Amino acid sequence: MPQPATQEALHALFHPRAVAVIGATDDTTKHGYIVLTNLRAAGFQGGVYGVSRRLSAIEGIRCVPDVASLPEPVDAAFLAIPAEAALQAVRDCARAGMKAVIVGSAGYAESLDAGGADRQATLQHIAAEEGIRIVGPNCNGIYNAHGASQGPVSIGFNTAHAKRQAAGGIAIFSHSGALFDAMAGRLGMLGAGLSLFASAGNEADLSVLDYMDYAIGHAPTRVIALLIDSLPDGARFRALALRAAQAGKAVVALKIGGSEAGAAAAVAHSSRLAGNAAAYAALFAASGVAEVTTLEGLMTACALLDRFGRQSGGLGAMSTSGAGASLLADRATALGVPLAPLAAGTRAALDGRKMFSRIGNPLDLGIFGGMRRAGDVPTRLLADPGVGVGLALVHSMNPWQGDPYRTALGHAVEAAGKPLLVLAPGSMPASERAEYETRGMPVFTETDILLEAIAALLSPPPAPLPAPTPREAGGPALDLPASPLTEPESLALLARFGVPCVPTTVCTDADEAVAAAEAAGFPVVLKGVVPGVAHKSDQGLVRVGLRDAAAVRAAFAALGCPETVVQPMVTGALEAIAGIAQAEGVGPVLIAGLGGIHAEALRDVATWPLPVDRATLAAGLARASVGRILASPRWTHPGATDALLDLLLALQDAALALGPRLQAIDLNPVILGAQGAVAVDALVVPRP
Repeated sequence: MPQPATQEALHALFHPRAVAVIGATDDTTKHGYIVLTNLRAAGFQGGVYGVSRRLSAIEGIRCVPDVASLPEPVDAAFLAIPAEAALQAVRDCARAGMKAVIVGSAGYAESLDAGGADRQATLQHIAAEEGIRIVGPNCNGIYNAHGASQGPVSIGFNTAHAKRQAAGGIAIFSHSGALFDAMAGRLGMLGAGLSLFASAGNEADLSVLDYMDYAIGHAPTRVIALLIDSLPDGARFRALALRAAQAGKAVVALKIGGSEAGAAAAVAHSSRLAGNAAAYAALFAASGVAEVTTLEGLMTACALLDRFGRQSGGLGAMSTSGAGASLLADRATALGVPLAPLAAGTRAALDGRKMFSRIGNPLDLGIFGGMRRAGDVPTRLLADPGVGVGLALVHSMNPWQGDPYRTALGHAVEAAGKPLLVLAPGSMPASERAEYETRGMPVFTETDILLEAIAALLSPPPAPLPAPTPREAGGPALDLPASPLTEPESLALLARFGVPCVPTTVCTDADEAVAAAEAAGFPVVLKGVVPGVAHKSDQGLVRVGLRDAAAVRAAFAALGCPETVVQPMVTGALEAIAGIAQAEGVGPVLIAGLGGIHAEALRDVATWPLPVDRATLAAGLARASVGRILASPRWTHPGATDALLDLLLALQDAALALGPRLQAIDLNPVILGAQGAVAVDALVVPRP
């Protein structure tokens, strides 16, 4: 039987007519009791049934001995039974007509038990064969705070599943179900509400991307929060993020588990430099997805986006003290919050009101002698065309002092129509806080958490996906062996895509090497070619600056390799690295940065997920050290930047043409200088 379409199954899951709990029990410590009673406690009005061979009712909820005995059509079930027993239960649920089941038990692919992976494979096979969709396994369930005529739908055993969550616009999809209560509780503290929740677990069938896809079409959802270990498909995620933005919905991500252990074992520099965290950060940036680093930041960002929507421009900040303004400047810079450069008109207007010091952003309100004297200062700051969000760092004040501040800030909100957020690190009495909030200014107490959320508010939406058309490589059909290509093989392959490579001649004896050197012109470089040796300089297989035939013969003898390559010695002003890496969960990424023998020690690279266009490459390169060097006044080779961009686009062509057959490409070093950009060493690594 074919599986239900994903959207159909998820609609049945989040809007079930009736729900069954398989493994229902009267033991109040077991999931079979907790899930069953949570359904009613959270307000679900549809049919609720326990499946138990020994009980006829639990807390007034009817139980039946098996799913075949259910008295009405049931759309979804929670399996609160051991992993092995769940296999047959999934089959039974499918044959009873259910669209989806939640497999809560552990003991599958995540388990150290040798049979866990086999059980998960069997689970997948049963789902596909019987025609049913699976949430999990190893998860704690789902929640729909809106429901419909049947009321909220809470199918799970987390503490939050027992509560009637405030309905709102924020959907949470997480690989960690255990944090549901913490996230929902934080939303409540922020005055925000939940739309949907799903604990993805092992993703044997339905993935976090399937839930994200559903939320894009879910009318009450305005913001999608993702707490993820990894993604199953970076390209699909990027396309979904674009669809979400087009639907007016923001996406915020918290990526956990950024270990670089796997990258450390990689052969290619590119794979080690394009680590897990950097690759995901590049994917999120390219997708217009705001990335946060804390759970508090995730929920705060979502709450602000739900309330105010995405804002354009930068931050306009003010403080009641100069030290506070300096603190805001330091932390905004550290957290990547763009501070708006104030327009000349704004500066002039503010300059005429100050009593001392200078005008800046963040702005010290103390230089104006108090709001009684310059009450329009916040309005002028917030009205600046470059300011998208305002922030006021204040402390608790007596009414005679605080009322003018609050009045001035309130007028600014009314006049500018932009969000103005209040930061009070020392907190304030509830009555004082209420005065700000009734004027439309939410109050926060944690500096970094609020600034992280403001960065999400100001994050740019995704650009349309570029559609590069890879150049066809001339010559015979492309094929990759099982092991890494040698340097001459790698250079020859990449040259077919337009990568500028140093001329390379393969030699098998000293006479051939001398002839090749004379043809290339001295000085030359001689390199030994040894299959399986990726980094020749580490093994002493490189001789540089050979200026005559005698030096070439001596170097050939010293290397002792049956095959060598001779290259003209290319000199330049700077060594760079460029490459491609397959980042797990993200897909192919392109890197560029400072290179040479210190590439990994420097670890200074820009990263882009593919595909990428020239303008995006240029912008990312300008922010990296290599780009800043190329743009500096002391750099005397203006054509090198365009040449490097051309090389990076040619690398992209190669990566897109080779597709899943490719694991990594290294060009290290790429010599930058008067000759533009030339790759003098290359490594192409096929995917295992």
